[in-house]
Amino acid sequence: MEVRIASGAVVVEIGAALGRADVAGLCDRADECLGRVPEARLVCAVQPGRRVDLVLVDILARLRLLARRRGRAYQVRDAPAALRDLVGLVGLRDALPIGDAHAPPPPRPGPRPRPVDSGLEFAWKAEEREQVFGVEEGVEADDPPL
Repeated sequence: MEVRIASGAVVVEIGAALGRADVAGLCDRADECLGRVPEARLVCAVQPGRRVDLVLVDILARLRLLARRRGRAYQVRDAPAALRDLVGLVGLRDALPIGDAHAPPPPRPGPRPRPVDSGLEFAWKAEEREQVFGVEEGVEADDPPL
């Protein structure tokens, strides 16, 4: 794990050895570097071989909050596809943008295609209840009245 300043950006290297106990120290170092370099963006670089787990999502979310509090741009580089899937699974897809610096932005959703009219109409009727004949209610002599 390394935090360095490079060409107008604070780069946080997230390696395989980074665990839950290291998160607070990492965020403190990143905050200190952002304080020293005005207008620097925060770049999180996920190292190859880093296991994709909730600790990694926690680290990225805390760094995202740090960048947001300071009003800085935030970017995640070299994110594996499994990380994007996990972020979506825990419900942080909109709050935690993950993408490669060289990857094109995801396509914007365009207008939905209009459904094709098949000419079929849904028409249904509620079931009509039939009278049941031949069933009689019987009362036992020892049943209390309701």
